[in-house]
Amino acid sequence: MTTNLPLSAARRWALAVCATALTAMSAQAAIVDSADIGGLRTFQDLSTGRTWLDLDNFFNKTTNEMITAASAAGFTFANTADINALFASAPVTGAQWAADRVIMGGAPNRALIWGSYDSGSANAGWAYSFDGASNWSVSPNIVAFNSVPNGNSIYADMNIWAYQTTAAVPEPETYALMLAGLAALGAVARRKTPKAG
Repeated sequence: MTTNLPLSAARRWALAVCATALTAMSAQAAIVDSADIGGLRTFQDLSTGRTWLDLDNFFNKTTNEMITAASAAGFTFANTADINALFASAPVTGAQWAADRVIMGGAPNRALIWGSYDSGSANAGWAYSFDGASNWSVSPNIVAFNSVPNGNSIYADMNIWAYQTTAAVPEPETYALMLAGLAALGAVARRKTPKAG
């Protein structure tokens, strides 16, 4: 038989702690710096659990050369769906662009975050955002796989969008908060359970 007990202050507090922890877990749609892999700098998209290559790992290389180096380190050359999922986690708004550029890497000579991606056509596409832009731009079938993007000038700084899939791990503080809430709920439940007699 179930009874609807009024919510005590302890139960309300425990439920609030659990709800806060769950909200924190679901709100981790952001990018953060990540450890180097195979000598290549990376960042992680916490919402998809993917680890991406920084966009300043290579210079003066063809797209094919970058794909070969990335594949050797266990990375997958991203397609349109992959970059759109990343961009949903990293919208370019105001001061956030500058913070994302520090994490993602960017062009050394311009206020630009950009890389080539697999657009499913004869040429790679490129996806980019300039400082001050209100969104990411995605252009398919732009750059030949065997050419250095932008030629051999000082602007040959486009990298590739490439990722590894890893498990998205919530912050330790989030786990601690969730455990505290569950423990409090357990204590309240034990205290409220009538003894059989």
